[in-house]
Amino acid sequence: MMNALAIVAVPLLVAGGVSAPAAPPLRGELLPAPAGVASVTAVDVSPFGVVAGTADGLPQRWARAPRGGWLRHQLALPEGATSGTVAGVTDLGEAAGAVTVGGASRAVRWSVSGRSATLVPGIRVDAVGPTGPWGVFTGGAEPLGESDLVARDGTRTPLRGTPELDAGYRRTVASVGGPRTALVWVTDGIGRGITARPVLWRDGATLRLPVVSSFLLSPACVSRVLPDGSVVASGYSNDGGTIAYQLVKHVGGVPGTDVVLGRATASGQPVAGLTCDTTQTSANTLASDGGVAGRVDQQAAYWTPGGEVQLVPLAEGERSATGVAAASGGRMVIRSEGEDGTVRLSLWQAGVRTALAAPEGWSVSAVVELTDAGLLVAQVSNADGTVRPAAWRIR
Repeated sequence: MMNALAIVAVPLLVAGGVSAPAAPPLRGELLPAPAGVASVTAVDVSPFGVVAGTADGLPQRWARAPRGGWLRHQLALPEGATSGTVAGVTDLGEAAGAVTVGGASRAVRWSVSGRSATLVPGIRVDAVGPTGPWGVFTGGAEPLGESDLVARDGTRTPLRGTPELDAGYRRTVASVGGPRTALVWVTDGIGRGITARPVLWRDGATLRLPVVSSFLLSPACVSRVLPDGSVVASGYSNDGGTIAYQLVKHVGGVPGTDVVLGRATASGQPVAGLTCDTTQTSANTLASDGGVAGRVDQQAAYWTPGGEVQLVPLAEGERSATGVAAASGGRMVIRSEGEDGTVRLSLWQAGVRTALAAPEGWSVSAVVELTDAGLLVAQVSNADGTVRPAAWRIR
């Protein structure tokens, strides 16, 4: 259905033109893993380059030593815990997620050193703010579920009590922009009629973003919310009976303003949107300066903070490409698929694409994050099915 829609009421498309000569490729570096472990997954990266993730059910953290390589640190499990997973990390490098205690899942956050863990009332931490709070899923009989924002001192703010939040039976925190800002998925419906809608929460006030995930249409995709309440979303919407596929940038918190970057309503024209890998939330397709990484049909696209779009021409041998991460200064990571099905990464900036080669013998599966400091982390796998995180240093 998406390919049968058209973009209307958007800024003029600025074609990328002929790309400048490609720079020499940059090869990624595998992050260390425990011996004999097959699956190592990174989930988040702090602005200072601390990477957090999980290795076969054990929480991990990585940091690069000055003048040295990457160091791995297994996070301590609280007493009685047998396993744990990480969901995110603060700017200071404090990981948070869930641990299994007595066969049950418990929300947890780790200290800066990683040597101690604090259990938080709730089932799991779903999202972590730059310095807190933590988005904690507090549970309820499936498929019901509530979530709270939990501050460092333990103060809890229940995410309910507004028409937008109370419009469903399950609320999960997608991302936390800071003490005042969060993005929440609200689920409603039964069977094939189940829908999920993203709701922006700011200082107790809420706003429903104009896209919906559903079985009958397609999953929506939202960026991580910024501290000022800015967020980008793409997906289907129903405006007075008119079905459209939209790419919308919301700025100004609540109530704020929707800036339509793409709205598809007719047949035979291109469709603009974000790309989410395994969840409905993309890591950082919205940069801190307001730039947006995404796609227009089969081409990668970058929207400037002012809303102008640049299309990146497909390289020789590519059949599709999409922008999967953005950083300040107009930088974008492109994930492309070749005619042979091979997935490759490249950095795009000022019309120049630089190949980001996977470590020798490995192939890229998903991008985790690109930081403003120029650290890219992605998941890679080899022919044996082993999964590891890899890192690239870019500028």
